[in-house]
Formats: sequence, structure tokens, C-alpha cells
Amino acid sequence: MQAGIRKAGYRAIAVIAAVTIGLALPGGGAHGEEQVSSAASRGFFSKWMKTERVEELLRERKAKAKPSVAIAAVETEYWRYQAGGKLNKPLPLSDGKLFATTENGLIAILDPNGKAVFSKNQYTGLTAPVMNGKGDIWITGGSARLYRYDGKGNGEMAGIYYFQKKTENLMPSAAVADGEGRPYFSYQHAILSLDAKGAKEMYVLPEGVSVRAMAPAGKGVYALASNGTLYAVHGSKLLWQAELPAALRKGMPAADGTGGLVIAAGKALAGYEADGTVRFTRELSAAPAGGGWSSPVVFPGDDGSIIAAELGGNDVVSFRLRDGAERWRLSASGAGGFGPAALALAPEGAEGGQVLAAARSGAVIAIDAAGRIAYTYKHAAVSAAGGVAALGGGRIAFASADVLVAAGPYRPVAVTYAAASGTLKLPLGTRLLLADKLTLSAPVAVSYRSDNGNVVRVSPESVVTPVAAGKASLIVDVTTPGYKGQLKLPVEITASSSKLKATHASQKIKLSNGTTYTVQTVTIPRGMPVTLGIAKRSVGASQSLADIAKAYGADAAVNGTYFSAYEGLPEPYGMMMSDGELDFIGNTGTTIGFTWDGTVLMDNLRAKIVGGTNGSFSHPNNWYAYFVNRTPTKGASSAVMFTPKRGAKLGFAYGTAITVRGGIVTLKSSNQNAAIPADGYVLVFTGAEEKLADRFKVGDKVDYKLETKNLGGQLIDWSRVHTAVGAGPRLVKDGKLAVNAKAEGFTEAKILTNAAARSGILVKKDGTVVIATVPAATMNQWGEIMLKLGAHQAMNLDGGASSGLYAGGKLITTPGRLISNALVFGNHLKW
Repeated sequence: MQAGIRKAGYRAIAVIAAVTIGLALPGGGAHGEEQVSSAASRGFFSKWMKTERVEELLRERKAKAKPSVAIAAVETEYWRYQAGGKLNKPLPLSDGKLFATTENGLIAILDPNGKAVFSKNQYTGLTAPVMNGKGDIWITGGSARLYRYDGKGNGEMAGIYYFQKKTENLMPSAAVADGEGRPYFSYQHAILSLDAKGAKEMYVLPEGVSVRAMAPAGKGVYALASNGTLYAVHGSKLLWQAELPAALRKGMPAADGTGGLVIAAGKALAGYEADGTVRFTRELSAAPAGGGWSSPVVFPGDDGSIIAAELGGNDVVSFRLRDGAERWRLSASGAGGFGPAALALAPEGAEGGQVLAAARSGAVIAIDAAGRIAYTYKHAAVSAAGGVAALGGGRIAFASADVLVAAGPYRPVAVTYAAASGTLKLPLGTRLLLADKLTLSAPVAVSYRSDNGNVVRVSPESVVTPVAAGKASLIVDVTTPGYKGQLKLPVEITASSSKLKATHASQKIKLSNGTTYTVQTVTIPRGMPVTLGIAKRSVGASQSLADIAKAYGADAAVNGTYFSAYEGLPEPYGMMMSDGELDFIGNTGTTIGFTWDGTVLMDNLRAKIVGGTNGSFSHPNNWYAYFVNRTPTKGASSAVMFTPKRGAKLGFAYGTAITVRGGIVTLKSSNQNAAIPADGYVLVFTGAEEKLADRFKVGDKVDYKLETKNLGGQLIDWSRVHTAVGAGPRLVKDGKLAVNAKAEGFTEAKILTNAAARSGILVKKDGTVVIATVPAATMNQWGEIMLKLGAHQAMNLDGGASSGLYAGGKLITTPGRLISNALVFGNHLKW
């Protein structure tokens, strides 16, 4: 964005790569509804399927065996890691890191950004790592080697196994860890393990028999052998063995979470208890495409499930754990089959699904326990067949060849507030801009909320306002699609302890021409809170200076910008800003602005609203408004924005009004006194500008930025200003007289040449602010007076009958009329 004030904060839109996978959903019960993150509902991409579409699908199921539904991939790639060798299935660690191995011997630990924080070459082939319940990571290597590591990379070879007729340079199976934490793996015809004391153990199968597959038991391991026998082994002991039916002999076993196991083989499915008792056997209606199943994964529990995928087809199937009954079946058109270890469980309840199915085509499908598709992922340059792991929160890591990719529906964002140590303490009567010291690990949009509005409020622009003494929390949520993060910041609102005091003085100032002026001054110490006091808190109203000051709880006040005092509504003429929001545009004169860190700006501010719809600020999505909260002349051409500071309604009924709430167009109306929403604004176009209204339709996303320049056309940054008032002309600049009213756009003699009652404001070099009034002076004289008062910067405010000064609970200079606005200062301001 150009230097200037941004209405809705900076927004960065994540690049989302979308692919489409056709999913056939038969009557088995899969629901084809995409569950997007809350950020998606904010309009960057719409919800994939409405409730009506789901109901339509249910009707279609009655008419067709396999209705087809398109699921759009929601996909953000976080990082890629080039391993230099073919990767095995990665292992996620509890601290967000990944433990990875390659078939040519590399061990690497990657941080959450995909950077290697540890790497080591074992100079032998390695298998996929597995972690036991104690945090030990077990890896097997060529020639029956076993390695033990921890999550930081500390480790070494735990043993190399020798036995009769051992064949060197063969690769063992990957390790599994039983319920005791012991590692088991197979090599040729032996089942190898390590006991709790580190002693090597083995159980040797009969001559000519090898291990086809293994699954961990609560105590020991189950080994499915090439002779069709299921062996239950603990260390070097055989617990039991059972000859399997022919239909199960080429199956894939999986632990069932209770110490038993399940075996899926072709049309056959069986469950076994830990003691070898058959729990169930079941014959399926059809064999899997490709002749076999991937290694199943199990959702344990009383109503648990077994999930398996076809090695050569597109189906992912769920069976009931207690009896093997089919629960649901998904057909992922174009999957091209699933690898032997294609499935992985995500953490319980994780957004993004609980089962990850990695297809040979490169797609990864995230499925919950009920058979609903949560997300799909696909990266065209890689295949997911190498293995997939869940990182939590719907994020995944998958390997293909020598590339490890981390992806997901959103990118995690760290949100921190640098100034807070524990609890943020904020006294009553002060405010802060939360975004001012907010640190984000990615350039994203955020929203703000308070969990107790009776103690503290926060605006959409992050302005924090204490309401009453007490404790609450401010919550910052990342809202950009493709990203997710949150900060919960404890806040304690305390009574004001400020000893800052506004001091009144009556001073005699003698000018170079010999004339002496009596000047009323109120000195405002640096750091005293300030805001713009708006008459009756509504732009276009009038009120006495004393009443404005009392309504805002001010210790001191001075009248502000010019306004229409003689006819029509008492609307202002000059720039006005409060609470960090623009209340009125007046592109003449000079403006003073107060920033969140206490800096005071003074310049010939010129503002321009540049708007856009649906993420574009270019034609035909662009629009503009050159006034804010200013009643347009009926029949004339105008483009005006009306904010809640105007009041509840526009106050007139002509032109075309566009109502925007929460950044979305909610209503278009013509010739109506439209309501102004508290969470938005109304754009009104009249005369020849009404054509701009054609660029909006209900549901459009709308945003705008305020470009701020000086009189010379250079961009100036006023983005951190919370309070501003414009009047002028400038009196003093950088400690020198700088009166040039004509150049600032003034034409009336009472400004250019005549003497009149004056109000003004100056800033000393140390940041002290002085507000002042004088009974009668020309602009040049007023500037010379400001220099005598110590001004480093100074400007004129509205004068004549509007000139007024307030301090210590009373009027020092009494205006001769009601006024539109004032600058108010105090330790206990009522925002």
C-alpha cells in the first residue's frame, strides 16, 4: 500500500493452488462437503458446497449407485526439502519438527520451516523411523542393524544382529514398537528385538519361511509369515501361532489398539484377540482392485474403525472394528491406487481429517472417521506414494523420491505482542493501537475481539479502549485464507495514575511592531491523552465547547476546524479523524495529527479515498469517494462515504446508497434515508457519479485505502495517526514563521488580511503542546505570537465567534456560538 491510512489493515492473500478430484459417494455414507477454515468464510473463497447441494446428493444416491462429486483441493505448500536420496515415510515429532530418513543412509531433523537442524549419514540403507511411547526413535539399517535416536538427533547404533545363514547387505523390515516400547523388526527368517536392558533377542522361523508383514502387539509382535502362519512373538519366545485360512495368507495386518490385530486380504477380513482367539471373519462383496489392500490403520475404541485402501484402485473403505462390517466407501477417481503404507492417522479431532490416504497419482485425501472428505492435496511435481504423515491442524508432510513436502489447508502464523510481558496493563483514560507492536510471522490479515466488552473494547482497526477496571483478554485471529494463528493476550485495566496536568496561563506578548497582546494559553504535557471531541458525537451537529469538554471528560479543550455556522447543517469544513478513523475530508489548510506513540505531525494534508471490490482496485472494480460524512447537494454530482460517526442514518433520501457491513455489500437502495451500520459504512453516489453504483452488487467484497499527500503532491505517511483536525493556515514551521494562507487554498479576507479572534495550537521542540486564544490578530501577528510562545510547529484553528478555550473545569475563552468540534485532552477521557 502507498503511505497512508488503511481502513481495514494490510491484507496478504495466500496463493492457493487448486486441483479437482472426482469422488464417487455411494450409499455407504460419505458426505461430500468441504470443511474450510473460518478464514475462508470471510470471502477469499466461498464454501464449496451448500446444505442444499448435500441434500441434492442424498436424493441422487437413491437414483444412482455412485453419484460423482467434485472436491476442490485446498492447498498451501509451506516448504520443500531436498534429501539427496529416496525418502522413507517421515515421522512427526511433538515439537513440530520432522524426523526423516532416506534409503541411502541420511538421517535429518527438520524444523517447522523445513530447515535441517540435524543431519547425519549412516552410510548404509535405512528404513522409516518409528517412535515408541517413551520417545525413543527406532530405525533399522542394512544387514540387520538397529539404531536408536531421540528427537534432538542424539543416538547411535543399538546393535547389529548375527545368526546362522545370515546374508549380508539385505535390508530388514522397518521397525515397529510394541506396547512396552520394545523395537521389533524382521530380517530374512528372523524376528529381531531389543529388551529393556538393551540385550538383543531373536526368534527364528522355520527354514525357508520369511516374514511378510508385522504389526505391534501390546506385548511383542505379530508376524505374518510366507507359509501362511501368524506368529505371536515376545522377544525370543513364541507366545502362540495360528495357521491362517488361505484367503488371509497374503493379507496386511494392523494393530487394533487393544492388543489384538486385524488382517485385510482380498475379499477376506478377520480380527484376532491378543490370545489368538478369532474375533470375527468376514467375506467382502468384492475383492480390492489390484488384488490387495494397503496396510490398514485403526481408529480404536468401542465403536472403532479399520480403514484400508486399494493397492491398484481408487477406493478407500472403512470397516467396523468389532465385527468387520463395512461402514463407508469412497471412490477417489483418478487416484491410481495406494501404496502399501499409504495411510496415516492424524491426531484425534484435528482439522483436515483423521485419515490421510496418499494416492499414487500424487493426491493426498484427508478423511474423517465418518467418511467425510475434509481436504485434498496435490502437487503435480511429486507423488505421495513415498509416505505421508500428519502434522496436526490439517497439515501434512509427504515424501516422494528425494523430496519432502509440507502442505496443508493453511499455513501456521505465530502472533506475538512484543510490548507485553505476561499481562498487558492499561490505565483507564488511555488507549493503544494493538497492531502497533503486534508481530506476525507472515504478512496476513487479522481480526480483533475482546472476551469481556464490559472491561475493554477493541475496534476492527485494533484500537483498544478500557471501559472499567478489571481483567479480560484480547484475542487476535488470523483471517487470511491459507493461514491460521491466534494470540490471546491477558489485559488488566487499572485506575489512572497519571499525574500529567494541563496548566492555564494568561501571558502578555509584545510583538516587533510594539503591540502587546494578552494571550490565554493551556500547556499540555507530552503524553496526555487526546482525541477529537465531536458535538453530540455526531458529525453535522453542534454543541457548546463546555458541553463537549464535559461529555468527553476533558481536562482541557480548544475549538477545532471550521464549520458551517450560518446556514444548513453545522457540518465541518476541515479534516477530522478520531479513533484512528477518518470522520471528514477537508482538503484545504493545515492539519495536526497525533500518533499512537505520542508524536505530533503537522502538514498540508490532502486525502483521497481509493476503493476496490473483490480484491481488485482496477477497472471495472475500482471506485472512489471524495467526501466523508458530508451531505451532498441534491441534484449535484458527488461520491460520499458515511461512517457511524455521522449517526444512525444518512439524514437525506436521494442518490444511490451502497451499504457495506464487515467488508461485504449487503444492500443497494435508491432515494432512501439509509441506515449506517455500526460495523461498516454507506457509500452514496449522486448525479453523474451514480454510474459508480453499477460497480457494486450484493455480496461483493469491498475495501478501500486512504492515500495521503502533502500540498506538493508527495506521499506522506499518516497511517499511525489516531486523532487529527484540519484548519489552518500554518503559522510556524520548524521554528520559523511560515504563513501563506493563499497557497493553502484560503480566499476570505478574515483569513488573508483581517484581524480577528484566533484559536491555535503549537508544538514545542520537546513535544509539549500549547493551545491558545487571542482576542484579535492578523495571521502574521498570530504566527509571531506563536514563535514568542516557543513554537517549533504551529497552526491556526477556527476563530471569530468559534474561538474558545477550556481548562480546569471552566471556560477561559468563551465562544460566541455553538461549535462543531474540538480537540480535547485529559487523563480520564471518555472515548
